[in-house]
Amino acid sequence: MNFSQSGGFPMNILKLQIVVLIEKYKKVTDVASELGLKQPTVSFHMKSLESELGTPLFLSRSGRVLLTEAGHALHQYAVRIVALASEAERSVKQTVSRSKVKLDIGASAIPAAYLLPAVLAKLMQQYPEMEITVSEADERALRERLRSRELGLAVLYGGGQAYESLHLKKIIDDEAVLIFPPEHPFVYMNDIAPDQIAREPWIQHAPGSRLREFADSWAELNSLHLWNKVELHSAEAVKRLVVQGNAVAVFSKIGIAAELESGSLGYRHLPGIMPERGGFYLAWRKDHAMTAIQQAFADSLGSSFHPIS
Repeated sequence: MNFSQSGGFPMNILKLQIVVLIEKYKKVTDVASELGLKQPTVSFHMKSLESELGTPLFLSRSGRVLLTEAGHALHQYAVRIVALASEAERSVKQTVSRSKVKLDIGASAIPAAYLLPAVLAKLMQQYPEMEITVSEADERALRERLRSRELGLAVLYGGGQAYESLHLKKIIDDEAVLIFPPEHPFVYMNDIAPDQIAREPWIQHAPGSRLREFADSWAELNSLHLWNKVELHSAEAVKRLVVQGNAVAVFSKIGIAAELESGSLGYRHLPGIMPERGGFYLAWRKDHAMTAIQQAFADSLGSSFHPIS
């Protein structure tokens, strides 16, 4: 976003943007290029801001421009103020122009595949003008994108751990279960010992996924070594290879609803010591004010979920 004098923001926002970019680039020329300004103009605003606050904020050293202690104190607020100004502008533009309503959502693999489609289909009917983008990533990457304000909302699949900078609201509980082909011997066994499961060929989710963490944690809690045969990044591929390879895996119970209805997969509750039960959660920054369309999305996920402390 260009915060030049011809833009729609007052000068104090521009000066704070300069503080943010000086910390990022350490060079006035790079800041000027980013803002579409001339270098003397950026230098003028830097000196003007120091004059207004009555203290040095910038320090030249070895060809770089660094923030002083006072500059760093200002920087943490500048980041938040500039980001909120950007959010305010986006919100106003969405309100003024309903012809292009955009909803950007982050989601981890399981909710992206098995929870969001039904919700988004309903929103598409209610808001035919809406443009929806779903960015899929692992939970760690999504949390970082929320904190850096690249995303406003994300739907996570996990244990609901609390984070200092994020709100979490539970959408629905879920259980990680053991899945296997419909003709597997486990279909006829009500009591399966953990070591019996460990001896089966395992199809594992990729590292970083909640289901992989769950499987590894379950094995560790029960002092087991799993016979990992294949590791896959695609949740759908895990299900298919379980059937075709006569193997086992852990999976979201919600994510196998269609297979259970058709009889193309079997499942059992995992025995032994269990890790924390997971679920689906909506996450957003604590200082983020939802737009009307984001709130509509949050409401459509369900009205009975509760904040996670």
